[in-house]
Amino acid sequence: MPSLSEIAKSAPESPGVYIFRNPSGVPIYIGKAKSIRNRVASYFSRDMLDRTQQMVSSASSLEFIITDSEAEALLLESNLIKQHYPKYNIELKDNEKYTYILITDEEYPRMLLVRKNRTGRVVGRGKLYGPFLSGSAYVLVASTLRKIFKLRTCRLGQKRPCLQYHLGFCTGVCAGLVTRQQYMEQVKKLQDALSGGKKLEVVMEEMEREMKEAARKKQFERALELRNSLQSLSSLLERQKFEREGEGNEDFVALLEHGGQCHAQVFRQIEGVIRDRRKYEFTALSDDALSEFLPRFYEAGGIPRRIYVGKEPESRKALEKYLSEKRGGSVSILVPERGDKKGLLDLLRKNILLEISGTADPALVELQHDLSLPAIPRTIECFDVSNLFGTNVVGSMVQFVNGKPSKANYRKFKIRSVEGQDDFASMREIVFRRYYRLKLERAQMPDLIVIDGGPGQLSAALSALSELQLEVPVVSLAKEFEEIYHPERAIPIRLPHSSPALKVLQYARDEAHRFGISYHRLLRKKKMKEGS
Repeated sequence: MPSLSEIAKSAPESPGVYIFRNPSGVPIYIGKAKSIRNRVASYFSRDMLDRTQQMVSSASSLEFIITDSEAEALLLESNLIKQHYPKYNIELKDNEKYTYILITDEEYPRMLLVRKNRTGRVVGRGKLYGPFLSGSAYVLVASTLRKIFKLRTCRLGQKRPCLQYHLGFCTGVCAGLVTRQQYMEQVKKLQDALSGGKKLEVVMEEMEREMKEAARKKQFERALELRNSLQSLSSLLERQKFEREGEGNEDFVALLEHGGQCHAQVFRQIEGVIRDRRKYEFTALSDDALSEFLPRFYEAGGIPRRIYVGKEPESRKALEKYLSEKRGGSVSILVPERGDKKGLLDLLRKNILLEISGTADPALVELQHDLSLPAIPRTIECFDVSNLFGTNVVGSMVQFVNGKPSKANYRKFKIRSVEGQDDFASMREIVFRRYYRLKLERAQMPDLIVIDGGPGQLSAALSALSELQLEVPVVSLAKEFEEIYHPERAIPIRLPHSSPALKVLQYARDEAHRFGISYHRLLRKKKMKEGS
């Protein structure tokens, strides 16, 4: 079993949370980091503090939960600390709090900056938004949102407008200068902005139109105010996925099959807060592994009203009926297609890939899964054939190790056996020459070969490998629609544009093309020198 220092060296470079556990599996320290790898490495340096050294010596395991941002890691860390009260966290971390915006439930609503009390509740009635880190929330409320949407902070029924009106922070509702309908329109815009997503986009588009109109009318002071407001909204209204008010108890379940095993992870959201992550590994007895997992997971109870999954189980209705009867109330199994809930499921999937990958890039594990490869493609070699105006046909090959270029192993080829421009024959030649040499040297073959092109180029590469009697996984990537051609699939594979696996292939393909172009330039300079 690897030591803690070895585990730390293979930690992800992503933002997230790390957990030190004692031999009983109990968390003794929970921390967050912008880069988990850089942070946990500091726990194994020679100049550790005595308390830190004591904590590390008490730990027997170390695990990671990756997030999309450092702010999300901070919130998740706080939630997990409040859940587990780790021995080495309580003194410094237990009283950490976050700030919220409350739109009050009044005839003329106010916007207040609030915090939760010790019981986890907010004093005051209304709609709650957040959480925000306290410093940014203060700036957001005090200087930006108030100035943009002009909600009152004063009492009503005054004869003269208050100071906030003269400062531009209020519409004068306190003195009856606007109607309730006009005021509630501003409240609605503020709520849409705080809700984020499409609603925020609509508010910002409207403000941008107003800014352009003000500039056209040469109302430059108003245009400048709107421009500054737009910049502030873009940078400050980043909503966090790890805490939502009033959403009740919900579970998020992600499952991935890999190497004959099923890996499942669950985020448990209790009273709107992500409290815990649970991990499982099992062998599925059917193709519908999720339908096997859910009844076993909820056998002991603790069934929420809503369970979010990445893919709909085949027996969804039967599962909902079974879980509803067991819970004594309705249960829904839902597949979110967008938004924060899908984001949480995507994070769970990333964390599963991290668990499976060990020291490998999680994107490579995803690539293995998407292409049904026999092993994680730690070494990828990508080939490209290019020419300059139909002449000087050359071949190039780049090598990637653990998702990163290994430039010492790049190779370039002058085409020898093909006259004129024949991309298929040229591709066959360079693939044959590369692996004929490796076979003679008894060198290690790559885990995956990527060909730049479509089915014709793929067929040429397969022909070369067949002649060499080599069985190496090979696919081609066509640039026009980013389709992946696989020798065992009749229909090309299309991965989402945001897929990390696709980005690995695109990076390798583009790097091979750039390397080929640089070879062209070298040959052209050489010919020019010979001509002179």
